[in-house]
Amino acid sequence: MKNQRQCVSEYLLKQIVSLLFVFSNCSLFCTAEIMSRSEKIDNPNESLFIPKWLNESKFECLLAKTEPDYTKILQFTTVAAVPPGGNFTSIMIRVYLGLEMNNGTSKGKTYVVKTTLDIEKGGRAVNKMRYFQKEQQMYSTYLPEFEKIYCEAGRPLKLVPKCLEIGEMEGNLYFIFEDLSAQNYECADRNKGVNMEHMRPSLRKLAELHAASVIYKDRNGPYPIDFEHGFAKIDNIEHSVKSFETKSPEYKAAMQTWGMDECYLRNYPTPEQYRKICLESLEVDSKDFNVLTHGDFSASNILYKYDEKGNVSEALLLDFQLGKWGSPAQDLLMMIIISAEKDLRYKEFDNFVRIYWEYLIDCLTLLKYEKPFPQLREMQSAIYKKNNTLYAVFAVMNHLPGHLLPSSQESNLHNLQSKEEIGRKYRVRSYTNPTFVEIIRELYPFCCNRGLFNFEDFE
Repeated sequence: MKNQRQCVSEYLLKQIVSLLFVFSNCSLFCTAEIMSRSEKIDNPNESLFIPKWLNESKFECLLAKTEPDYTKILQFTTVAAVPPGGNFTSIMIRVYLGLEMNNGTSKGKTYVVKTTLDIEKGGRAVNKMRYFQKEQQMYSTYLPEFEKIYCEAGRPLKLVPKCLEIGEMEGNLYFIFEDLSAQNYECADRNKGVNMEHMRPSLRKLAELHAASVIYKDRNGPYPIDFEHGFAKIDNIEHSVKSFETKSPEYKAAMQTWGMDECYLRNYPTPEQYRKICLESLEVDSKDFNVLTHGDFSASNILYKYDEKGNVSEALLLDFQLGKWGSPAQDLLMMIIISAEKDLRYKEFDNFVRIYWEYLIDCLTLLKYEKPFPQLREMQSAIYKKNNTLYAVFAVMNHLPGHLLPSSQESNLHNLQSKEEIGRKYRVRSYTNPTFVEIIRELYPFCCNRGLFNFEDFE
């Protein structure tokens, strides 16, 4: 017979072994759970080429700062962050990591990486425009300073997702961002447009960006030379004109099928008029109220956060490659034309300008702007000034067709500008897409009747 002490000892030993088995299985289960999640990871663009330099070792320094308790990477998976056509001037990648922590547990992390296009697939043109160099300045200097300005004014806010790392690998600039998808941030469906519930926080966030940019300039002086150009660049005008000429045959042919009156069909810019429209966009009237624009402002470059009831509670801005010092009208034209729901474009056009203006005045008041505030009549008038025309033209002729076209593997910058058959077919499909035609047959006359498309002004 075993004595009592032996029985207790054997019982305790069994409990310890049992606990060790449970902890071991728990760790294995966590790792298995991470691996099983990787099997369910959706890749919205299977044909996207992932750069070879984007590997596990690229994240070791970042993890050492942000996850100091991790011991090793158990899983590393890279997929496209957006479907084809979701971003034309860069590569967007979502990185899934499974981490082993020093306490034996496992943890999943995701990041979003943005980097340059392949040289032969549009990267050369993007490099000439210095888009990534401009964005590097925005994320490393200006956007953090803009948020600091609001913090000092007593209203802390976020303008953008946190940029965790900026670097260069094999000649490619890259950005690593926090992934906010787990916090219920999503991009709106670019094919559908957005309603008033989305437009209001979009315009509010735009006003916050603009107001801070003005205060920063007043305190620190003008922005660098990179912020003197947007879609057009003084030493690259011929590229803009050639791109316009490449797309024009398919666009003008499609116009004949839209069911518009003849007077509107004749209203299309010549290459020389387009050149002057581009050059005019680089002019900044110092008498106007000017800001550092976003440059490519649409719902595709905004993350919306939704509450438990599905309502929009917040918005954050993305993509800062095209900003320039100029009129806020440039951003307003892009957003209203590209992203507002079909009926809202016409019914609420002037109201959107007013809504933005009210948010802007609120921000300038908060930040103690010392100069005369812009008047609503001035903001409405700026929409129709010649130096802002390019943003209406570019929105209607370049961006809107792509935004409304369902995603396909052909949706990329190279095909949009290609003179080959694949490019021509892609453009025909874009300009004759029934969703686009339904909108453009009203939008084109709307722009003509408001004088936005008075191309004879650029003789």
